Parts: sequence; C-alpha cells; structure tokens
Amino acid sequence: MFRPMTLCRILLLAALFTTLPATGWSDDSAPVVTVNTSDATRHVGERVTICGPVAGTAYFPHLKGEPTFVNFDRRYPEQSLTVVIWGEFRSEFEQAPDRLYAKKDLCVTGRIETYKGKPQIVVMSPDQIEILNAGLVAERFSYEERVLLKAMLAALGYEVDEGTGEWGDAADQAMREFQTAQGIENEGEQSPKTLRALAQAVDRVPAEDNQKILRLLLLNLAQREEAADRK
Repeated sequence: MFRPMTLCRILLLAALFTTLPATGWSDDSAPVVTVNTSDATRHVGERVTICGPVAGTAYFPHLKGEPTFVNFDRRYPEQSLTVVIWGEFRSEFEQAPDRLYAKKDLCVTGRIETYKGKPQIVVMSPDQIEILNAGLVAERFSYEERVLLKAMLAALGYEVDEGTGEWGDAADQAMREFQTAQGIENEGEQSPKTLRALAQAVDRVPAEDNQKILRLLLLNLAQREEAADRK
C-alpha cells in the first residue's frame, strides 16, 4: 500500500506528463505556414510550405544515393535552400525533376533541415512540390511540336523566335503571357487548357501566317528525316 505522500507525488507527476508538451516529437497534421525561400534559415526544424524561384538544378547518377538537387534564389554554393530528391524516389516523378523544375517558381512542403550549414528539404513525392506559373513543360513535346507552338505564339503577336524547336526563356515568357491573357495562369501545369486555348486562337491568325506555320512544321519534319538518313 502506498503512503499518502508517495501517492500524491505519483499523481502530481502523472498530471505533469499529461500537460507538458512532448519534446522531440512533431505533429505533421498541424497547420503549415508558408514562407519565402530567402527566409529558410529562420525556419530550420519546422515543417513549412516554402516558395521561391529555382536558380539551378543538377542530377548526379554516379554519386551515392543518386541525388537530384534543386537550388533556390542563387546557384550553388550560394543557394538559400536546396531540395534533395534521392534516386530511390526519382521514379515517382513523371519527368526527370532536374528538367521539370528548372527555371520554375516552386512551392515545396516539407521539414527544413541543414546539411553543412545550408537549409535543405528532402522530397519523396511530387505531391510535395507545386509549380507556379508553369507555362508548358517543353520536354513533353517533340521538337516539331515545339516549332508549331512557338510559331503560333509568334503569329498571335508574342515575342518569340521562330523556325526552331529550342525552348528558352523567351518562349516560356511568351507562353505565360498567353496563359495570362486567356485567364489560365497560376493554375500550375495546365497543358490541356493551354493547348485548347491555342487551338481556339487559330481563327485569329491571318491566313498567310497559317501557311507560314505549316511550312515551318513541314520543313522541320523534312530536316529530321534527312538527319535520320545520314546516320
């Protein structure tokens, strides 16, 4: 039988353990705050949604763990935050993440930790990453399809070089401007909506531009076949 004083102490300790917050434990169901990548160092140890521009990406298949790195705000080694995608999770992504997220504005949800003094988030699922103002992911389209898309944008009055399927910053900017004009910006990757909007815009393209677009596409197809015959 417990002595009265001992029993009181046990009850007091039990009350303390049920009211004091636990240490070393976190509730991932708790509300997640949204912060900027430039403030990453202020939120180490926290689970956040952090947003900012990607300054550089890299994939290292020959390193241990086959990591993909996505660096924000500035290129390595001056980045404000690094997203790390280990090789075992790379197959979860529909496209190679080093190409998919290059030059994009992203929001990433996860816990900020540090590696060699630099903030980083380890990402295991594409659901943790949201692309903002995505335009089109050019890698989804063939070279000739990109020729067609750029020619359409040029015919609609957007500033973009024609006659090539190389997709650079100017093409990204033109596509974002087109999406904004159509009211489909800020919806992440919306290729179907954008392509339908371009199809509907064909009626606004002068007949001579339609002929030029078709000519560019056919010439690029011919160049592709010629290159294949030379191999």
